[in-house]
Amino acid sequence: MARPLLQMLLLGLLAPLTTAAESEGSSEGLVAEAIDQKLIFASNFSSPITSQTPPLQGWWASKICAGPSQKDQFCIYTNRRVAKGRGMVVITHQDEFEKLEKMEDHLSKADNKFYDDPVPFVETPVLQKGLGVVANKTLRRNRPLMSFSPVLLVHRDFFDQVPNKKERAKMLDTAVSYLPPETLAKVNKWRQPTPEYTSPRSLETLLFAHPFEVVLPYVWRTPDAPHSRHAAAYPEVGVFQHDCRPNLAWYIDEHFGLKLTVARKTVPGEELTIAYIDPLKPTEERSQWVAHYRGKAQNEGLPVEKHTHHDGCPCKACSPPGGPGGEAAREQEKRLKEILAIRSELRNYDSTKVNVEMIEKFVKLVEQDRLHAKFAEAYELAALNFNYLGEDKKAKKYADLAVQAGIVEGGINSNDVVAMRIMASDIKGHYSYKYTLKRRGLAK
Repeated sequence: MARPLLQMLLLGLLAPLTTAAESEGSSEGLVAEAIDQKLIFASNFSSPITSQTPPLQGWWASKICAGPSQKDQFCIYTNRRVAKGRGMVVITHQDEFEKLEKMEDHLSKADNKFYDDPVPFVETPVLQKGLGVVANKTLRRNRPLMSFSPVLLVHRDFFDQVPNKKERAKMLDTAVSYLPPETLAKVNKWRQPTPEYTSPRSLETLLFAHPFEVVLPYVWRTPDAPHSRHAAAYPEVGVFQHDCRPNLAWYIDEHFGLKLTVARKTVPGEELTIAYIDPLKPTEERSQWVAHYRGKAQNEGLPVEKHTHHDGCPCKACSPPGGPGGEAAREQEKRLKEILAIRSELRNYDSTKVNVEMIEKFVKLVEQDRLHAKFAEAYELAALNFNYLGEDKKAKKYADLAVQAGIVEGGINSNDVVAMRIMASDIKGHYSYKYTLKRRGLAK
């Protein structure tokens, strides 16, 4: 199913970056073209000491780079003007940067705002999770909460092709130091959200714990073309904690703006959550991911006595009453496996197993499993498969529901919403009408 693309470091003390004139790689491999003064990293993460100052207008290449070879360098690029002054810093290859250069006007169309003033939620400590967000009023489905552009993009290969972690840390810290002061303050708050944190959390840790991603457009796509995937940082969203059955949905729009929308009705005092990993992955895989990435992000920078320890994901889907090995957990895992098995059949328009009962069971299971942020595909599959069987009234019902869910999960102009609107407007005229019956020789 088409979806908008998305599908998320501490400074060294007094460690200078070498210049390209001095060496193509120091002991940590950092390269920078000759500048007036070497970069000196202070003990505070907020700003390296350098004579380089990005201009207020347009893109700027810092010429601070790292990588396995001169050809495969990852360099820091900055634009303090983009997104109406919010700014953006990027660590990527030269050819990827050239794409971004041409996209400034496009990127500046992101909303960059909370949709309510004051916001309908408060930040508060959440048991086993750390600082989180709780609603302070009733929020109904499809209510938009916020939309913000990324402040940091990092090419995915950077984390593998620059093997020295300290080197990556310096690059990331240097990059964000070039953001406008107001934006940098938001990044710093994300890294050190409460006074309990005695040191800032690393940007790399946060990027992996909040694995948002954007893909830059291809000029010419070939099977062997290098990918254009970039980890993206949205500090305003970072305070929302994970849940495998969240009450908020998110998507990244065509301007790289991340939009957060209420997926089901919430009440005052209820925690607001999003899913940082696919809720339809097996429970064990989700739990391991949450324990590793989210747990690390929660505890990093805190004194040891403040650390929270849990073996897996603390959400109710992964840790229901009775624990991960209890009856409720077994029932949920059984239901999830059945959802995935039926989904596989419904995605196969030539399946010979699909019937009305199977489609109805699929929808019931998805709703029973509280997958409110994943309803769009479920309803779309139901609409199409009902129509394949000539059940036009049921197809119409679920096409309309797919439109509603698709707006929440992907936006009003997403491909799936457009496709379902077209279908709902003329069910019997749609290509899918009686498709399966015709293939089975039961209709003309």
